[in-house]
Amino acid sequence: MPTPGVLVMPALGPRPRPRPRPSATWALVAIASSRGHLPHVWAGDPPAVIEGHVGARGPGDRTRAEGIAAARASTLEYISRWGAHQRARPGCALARPTSTMPPAPTPAAPSSSATPEWDLERNGRVRQQRRALLALQLVFCVVVPAVVVAWCGGWWPGAHGSSPTVGRDGPPSQPAWRLDTARNYSIDTAYWHAQRGGQERHYYFNISTLAEVAPDGVVRNLTVVNGQYPGPLIQAAAGDTLVIHVETGDVATALHCHGLFFNRNNSFLDGASGINQCAVPAASSFEYAIQLDEAQSGTYWYHSHYGSQQADGVFGPLVVHSARERALVGDRYDADLVVMVNDYYHDAAHRYLAEYLAPDNENSEPTPDGGLVQGANAFEYDSASYVVPNGHANATFVGGALAALELDPAQRYRVRVVNAGFFAPFNFAVDGHRLTVVEADGTVTEPLTVESIDVSVSQRYSFVLERADAQASEYWMRVRFNRFCFAEANPNFDTDVAAIVRYDPRSQRLPTSRSWDYNGGDVRCRDFDQTRLRTLGAQVPLVQNGSTLPDVLIELDVSFLIKGYQLDRGYFNDVTYTPIPGSSTMYELLRSPHGNSIKTLDDTRLETTNAGQYLINLDQRGAVVDLVVNNYDDGAHPFHLHGHKFWVLASADRGYFHKSYYENGEGKMDFSNPIARDVLGVSGYGYAVIRFVVDSPGIWPFHCHIGWHMESGLLLQINELQSEYSAWTNVPSAWEQLCEAAATTSGS
Repeated sequence: MPTPGVLVMPALGPRPRPRPRPSATWALVAIASSRGHLPHVWAGDPPAVIEGHVGARGPGDRTRAEGIAAARASTLEYISRWGAHQRARPGCALARPTSTMPPAPTPAAPSSSATPEWDLERNGRVRQQRRALLALQLVFCVVVPAVVVAWCGGWWPGAHGSSPTVGRDGPPSQPAWRLDTARNYSIDTAYWHAQRGGQERHYYFNISTLAEVAPDGVVRNLTVVNGQYPGPLIQAAAGDTLVIHVETGDVATALHCHGLFFNRNNSFLDGASGINQCAVPAASSFEYAIQLDEAQSGTYWYHSHYGSQQADGVFGPLVVHSARERALVGDRYDADLVVMVNDYYHDAAHRYLAEYLAPDNENSEPTPDGGLVQGANAFEYDSASYVVPNGHANATFVGGALAALELDPAQRYRVRVVNAGFFAPFNFAVDGHRLTVVEADGTVTEPLTVESIDVSVSQRYSFVLERADAQASEYWMRVRFNRFCFAEANPNFDTDVAAIVRYDPRSQRLPTSRSWDYNGGDVRCRDFDQTRLRTLGAQVPLVQNGSTLPDVLIELDVSFLIKGYQLDRGYFNDVTYTPIPGSSTMYELLRSPHGNSIKTLDDTRLETTNAGQYLINLDQRGAVVDLVVNNYDDGAHPFHLHGHKFWVLASADRGYFHKSYYENGEGKMDFSNPIARDVLGVSGYGYAVIRFVVDSPGIWPFHCHIGWHMESGLLLQINELQSEYSAWTNVPSAWEQLCEAAATTSGS
């Protein structure tokens, strides 16, 4: 296989700054003139047009015929010697021929006794010879070298199997549809350290289809933000108002800012289609004006919460800065950047969804075709073995490129890793570096140094890069998707995905670094050991009398069951989620608190399952709630709770939870400072106990964040403080109009 191309993505320091790009040096052979100017190599940046020149006659000059003959022989000899010299050199070495050119030949000495004799016939022959020679000079000395240089440099269409390479002159330019993550995902720490909140931060998003692009080299259509992939970084300070102006083109959408609290009486902006919002229809617009909590900070992300659209490209990172977080983390780093990682499919997600949800499919999820780092990879395409997805006749391959991050060796970096995938967890590591974890899902942690870390779908980690081996200037960043998490193998998917970390911006070498020890992936697809993570500066909330028991305890049994019509769906306590046609749960409960078919205010039951909506109803502000999640499925599930962080009191990869653990837990539960986060992977046939506090009115989904599982119904809803949000008067009319339009469209 050819060497993959590399997209150089310099990780900038505290303030973005342009990096001088090495200039391209082009070789051009100049033509000898009759005055004895010999063939030589001219280097230009950019090269000017050099013309062959035959000087005028003068005393002591050769005749024109002699001069032309000498120049022709000299030039052809030089071209022959230069070509032989290049053929003897290994590899493609035409990019910089200037330093290793063979000496130019010396022409014969001019004859001083030659006497020119001209007549019209001879003059015509000379002109014909000049034209012929100039044509030969143009072909052999300009066109042929330029084509060879372009071919060897990877700039010629089809060169190296259409896979761009990195020559010594720098990387290939990025297409306009590819987001410049080098700049967009680098954080200006000096600016954000000076921000104190209270401002409005406006972002303008256009969601539309992007046709025939190739993040990893295989062409497909994507759904993207502002015509680029992946989505841009959103930043704000704690206490700001984040305003995201969404316009839709040819697609509908709903935008969820994953991990944000929405606890300023604004949960209707959580963006979960069918639950607390109706989708924004195509060719329309909607404004998310989100007042951020002063106590919230850290690494989050946004993504479409409308069907399977997230898998097609509507996602990006979101970072909230705060002085409190900086005080907890300390001065461990100088520069700050985001790394987005996601699994990737070579076709639109909805094309896989019909087969996945069809009868007789026993939860065999579609396995990805690859993975991306910063939206890029170099897929190793082999037409003989490539499996074209979903019955398409063929695939178009145009060559991919690896992402590369250029770091300053004088700085220490905070790296924020986001698993923006639809299905697959991965192990993350950087050769020659240790990772000091300082944040998990927006929670500052006690520092923990590891060589690698497992990241479940939708989880985020921040760590400080600790360079343990300073001998090299290039290192592999390794993302290893766990193949044991897939029900079926996909021969297209090379689960070992890579990017490059460089400390020398002049280098274009590929790394030769050695990997940390890796066991090949956990065969049970387990999450990172959560007991190793400790929340810094906070303690588990307890009930008023100080007991470790909660105010409310709810057991949730997770399973996939084949029921009616031979459909295999996900269930919480024997209930599978199905969206309300043409509406959303929150719209129904807000519009008619006492007369809806889902949950009325006078219904005081803790759990209701009316109209196919499984609701856990919590109407006591400040109540401490524990969810015991028993996973009776053989696969792991990364569960996410909207609008909250939860404390991981217990997590086991096998066995059953007993209520006696609250009193004499024998170390089974942690009531001090375990990790508080918003996504937790619960192992197959294992369990977890998570705790949160009732303090934010709204309808909050609790679901598996594997996109396929969410589409198959593995979702329930926390109906929190219905008596409070039913009295709200700040619900935007534009939000209500989304559901009114949806009802009209669905005919309900």
